[in-house]
This record gives sequence, structure tokens and C-alpha cells, in this order.
Amino acid sequence: MSQPPDDARIRERSGAVNEAWERTIEETELIADERREQGWEAVTIPTVHTSPTGEPREAEDQPGLVHVVPDNHAEAFTDVFEAGEFPEFEVYRNEVEGNVFVVTELVDPETKTVVLIRGRYDFSLAEGMISAAMETEAIYTHVKTIDGTLLGSIRHELLTPFVPGLEHDGDES
Repeated sequence: MSQPPDDARIRERSGAVNEAWERTIEETELIADERREQGWEAVTIPTVHTSPTGEPREAEDQPGLVHVVPDNHAEAFTDVFEAGEFPEFEVYRNEVEGNVFVVTELVDPETKTVVLIRGRYDFSLAEGMISAAMETEAIYTHVKTIDGTLLGSIRHELLTPFVPGLEHDGDES
């Protein structure tokens, strides 16, 4: 029978995860500042929770990451999301102790607008998302409010930026 981790190891692990989250927040703001300096509108969206979703449970659920945003940021997201197309994206990712930290940058070159959504998910819970995304050859970014209201979803045909450990195949560059 394995021994539970001692308090020092738990604190150390929590410290590394907290530091990674702080770096994610800082990097989101740095990216936003850089885009603004380049003449783009940049909107940063914090999340209170991010989780992988696999098989569709509702019509709008497709495999991907569900980002839950605080109500006081919902309108900012909706305003910019409804005004743009966002055909391009970038994902900035870091993994620490089984947690995947992501900043998803949705890019609308026509309006020179980017939306930066930061989140963290537990990689051990991502198996269903990965399987379903590989089967459908797409992964989604979903943004919802705390009460579950869907604010927007966007389809991405590249899975590897979101998921650690997936090999790039010939079609993904």
C-alpha cells in the first residue's frame, strides 16, 4: 500500500502549480500588450474553471476545452466574439505536474482583434476529449458562464496544440 504524500511534498506540488498559473496570467498579459503595440485590439478573458469535454451531451457540446468565465467578463467576450470571425488561432501551452496550462489566442486578421483565453485543465481527465477529438478530427474552444450559458464555440482542426504528447502528423504544421 502506498503512503500518502507528506505535507512538504503537497506544499511543494501546490507551489509549482500555483507558480505555473501565475506565469500563465503574466504571459497572457504580455501577449495582449504585444498585440496592442502592434495595433491590434486585444481582449483577455480569465476563467474560473477549465475542463476537457468528450462525447457530446448537448447539441452544442463537441470535444474540446470548456472555459467557464466569470459573469463580469461574459459581455466583453460576447461583444468581441460576435463581431469577429476568428479563423486563426495560436495556443501557448505548459505542463506542470499533470496540469496543462493554456492560453488560446483567437485571431481575426480582418478586424485586427485577438481574444486571449487562459485556462488550466487536469490532463488525467482529458482521455475522452482526446479520443473524441481524434475521431471527429476537430477540437473546440467553448466559453460558458458559471450558470452554463454557452457564449460561443470555435472549431479548430489542429489537435496537437491543445494536447501534450500527440505526435504531429503530416497534415499538421
